[in-house]
Amino acid sequence: MNRQLLGLAGPVRWRIVLSAVLGLMVTACYVLQAIFLSFALAALFADAHIETVVWWIAAFAVVVVARGALVWLVELAAQAIAQRTKEHLRLQLLSRLIEIGPGMLLRRQTGDLQATIVAGVEALESYYSRYTPSIFVAIFGCLGVVACLAWVDWMSALLLGAFVAAFPIADTLWLRWRMPTSSGIFAAMGAFGAYLLDSLQGIVTLKAFNATAARRASLARRAADLRHEAMTALSVTLMRTGLTGFITLGGTALVLSVNAWRVAAGELAPVALFMTLFLAREAFRPLDRLEKEFHTAWAASGAAAPITELLATAPEVAEPARPVTAPLASDIAFEQVSFAYGDGEPQALSAVSLVARENEFVALVGPSGAGKSTVIALLLRFFDPTSGCIRIGGTDIRKLSRETLRSRVSVVSQDSYLFHGTIADNLRIAKADATADDIRAAAKAAHIHDFIESLPRGYDTEIGERGAQLSGGQRQRLSIARALLKDAPILLLDEATSSVDPRSEQAIREALDVLVGRRTTLVIAHRLSTIRKADRILVFDAGRIVEEGNHRSLEEAGRLYSRLMQAQREAA
Repeated sequence: MNRQLLGLAGPVRWRIVLSAVLGLMVTACYVLQAIFLSFALAALFADAHIETVVWWIAAFAVVVVARGALVWLVELAAQAIAQRTKEHLRLQLLSRLIEIGPGMLLRRQTGDLQATIVAGVEALESYYSRYTPSIFVAIFGCLGVVACLAWVDWMSALLLGAFVAAFPIADTLWLRWRMPTSSGIFAAMGAFGAYLLDSLQGIVTLKAFNATAARRASLARRAADLRHEAMTALSVTLMRTGLTGFITLGGTALVLSVNAWRVAAGELAPVALFMTLFLAREAFRPLDRLEKEFHTAWAASGAAAPITELLATAPEVAEPARPVTAPLASDIAFEQVSFAYGDGEPQALSAVSLVARENEFVALVGPSGAGKSTVIALLLRFFDPTSGCIRIGGTDIRKLSRETLRSRVSVVSQDSYLFHGTIADNLRIAKADATADDIRAAAKAAHIHDFIESLPRGYDTEIGERGAQLSGGQRQRLSIARALLKDAPILLLDEATSSVDPRSEQAIREALDVLVGRRTTLVIAHRLSTIRKADRILVFDAGRIVEEGNHRSLEEAGRLYSRLMQAQREAA
């Protein structure tokens, strides 16, 4: 038993109790079978009337049928616990991941998280549905069987009870002596899964750089680590099975030998010998079942730590206790905002103050690492500022629920994520109830409608994982169409044209021109030609705003913006 695991049981606790009760009823049926069969054999040996034997055999048959029905109910209960456990834990884990936000991916690999949510939950599912009920059945079932035997012959019960008690004691001592750390297999499985997923996602890069052989060798090493952990645990558990098997068979043999001698000596009735014969097996049956489910507890003990850690992780931002309603205006204000991504990390933003008036087009430019993307991350409340305040429409965004805040913002990023599915499915992420006409209008405004219509299945075309069937420019225009479909009053563009060809860039510019003056727009751009029409340009450097103005005034000032423009002209 593990307190950490019991704390995760949640709504299945009473189902586990019910499963344990049903398991005890099955054990009771085994005991009744032993008693009825013992009396039937004793009657045969005593040359009793055949009707007496038939009655005991009939009672035995009735109990066998009842036991079959109870075993069926136990299996149903186990399946119900398993399904409810998976539903409960995965809902909790996914809800917590969503609540924590993107900051979690800065600390954990995607494959590691996947192993926790998939393999970890599967391990706990079996722990609750199979192992935990078996513990209660083993405790109370074994005590009940020994008590029944004591009713027949206290000396047999005492001798058998010593071996029954020796089973868990020897088991515990053996495991403490030989068993490695309980998280070994699960940790190795998580490391292997994370590395494999990373390799699959980057297979094009590995092929391009002819690095597949080295990656394959590294993957093989991790597979070997996983195999080593599994075989280490297996060797210990197999030897453990031999130890417990010796106790089970040795105890049964010794009790039967002693009682056979006592019957021969006339000290014990034959019926007591028969009951010892059958009940000795039933005394160890619950322990044998627990033994078979031990690997479940072994896997679950390793899975519990990462699941508990994930559930205990505090979200980067907290929901307000009393969220206010959405502000009517859509102007943006940063007031002396500072932020660092971690303790000891340099400041990504340092005392930044900026204003974007309603429906104003404001561009953020500067060298890489200047803090531009951090402005977007803070505005979306993926993180909260270390100090300072961010307001939309005069309202501190920390007073808005995350749902309200993000409903007022559309985002087009440098690497916009497209999901496996159809074009229409990806567009409806912005607006689940969008009509076909709404989708077409957004696509036309993003200059992507004609391309979509040229596809054999139009808007029902599958685009593959991460939009693999589309070019970079097509993916960006589809992302802009998605932002247009959302129709939020604030639009954030983070390097939306940095990785596309000139023709796609022109199409994207034309699509964005539709938005200028109709939404509060913040645009991050390295290609400074795309933000010439901005109402204002803010120049960032080392987490601070070092220049502000329009394109002409900044170019004439001869400072950082002018140098960036000159560098791009020379590169062109």
